[in-house]
Amino acid sequence: MTGNTPAQGGPHRILALLELADEVPTTDELAEFLTDTDPDVRRTALTVLSEAAETWEEPSSVFAAALLDPAESVRRAAIELLSELREVLVSGESFTRSLREACGHPDADVRSAAVVALWRHRLCDVEELTALLADPDEAVRCEIVLGLVSLDALDALSDAADDRSAAVRLAVARGLAAVGDPRGAATLIRLAEDSDFLVRAAALSAMAHTGCTEQAAALARTALADPAWQIRQGAAAALAVADPQEAVAPLIAATRDTNLDVRKAAVRALGGLSAGRPEVLAALEAAVADVDADVRAFARMGLTDARTDLTESPATPSTPITRTTAQAEGDH
Repeated sequence: MTGNTPAQGGPHRILALLELADEVPTTDELAEFLTDTDPDVRRTALTVLSEAAETWEEPSSVFAAALLDPAESVRRAAIELLSELREVLVSGESFTRSLREACGHPDADVRSAAVVALWRHRLCDVEELTALLADPDEAVRCEIVLGLVSLDALDALSDAADDRSAAVRLAVARGLAAVGDPRGAATLIRLAEDSDFLVRAAALSAMAHTGCTEQAAALARTALADPAWQIRQGAAAALAVADPQEAVAPLIAATRDTNLDVRKAAVRALGGLSAGRPEVLAALEAAVADVDADVRAFARMGLTDARTDLTESPATPSTPITRTTAQAEGDH
């Protein structure tokens, strides 16, 4: 630097930037700060831009490009802004290009943020996300799974269910529940026998949303004896949508489980299976005396629903009104 031009960086640059912030600067007016040699200046410039922006196409590109900044502090600021401003960001060509480049960045947090921005802004397809599943970081792969869930990509989710990381398999199980497609049940059956107990529990719980086939119901009935309460809870949830002939007896037994969450799941499940089953009504009436308030509440709800069903459904077919009947009524 020569003459009167100040050297870049330093507190004086941040002071100048903050003074400029009061004037609602544009992206062009902040350009020299966004490219300053001092990462603190660049980071502050991103914040000022986020607060001053009136239109979002250019700032969106700037925030995405900042994911590639050499300074970690600037990248962290970009990650936060991409998340906080998600609803207003504009996904232009430059924005998308920077995100795709960031998917290959050495920093796993950057890759994760880029993946999230891509799928939340509907900028990627199943093929692209599937290719990214090779990422070495499990947190990134979990975000990719969420992207696949947003696209209802059942085949890709089935493949991801074989991931070496339990966290990723757990994300798959929960994702299949969110999709709620019966075709996901086959993958959930596999995951219900996973080596990780939390994955097994999530897979069983997810069956309540995809349907519980005969094979799945058999797994759920067996799982009600599992030492882990999370698995027993998931099994009870799954049996809520299974064939009542196979589900009622084990669910009634589960209302006496030592764990309150398992009892609560069993009582909730039985609430929808009471029609024409006095043994279910008896189990719900017994659960009204449970020590846990939630269990008692769900038991009362189940009984109320059962009584409503009885009130709305006639006990016997209506008798046709004949002349003889009418005369008899008239006599009274």
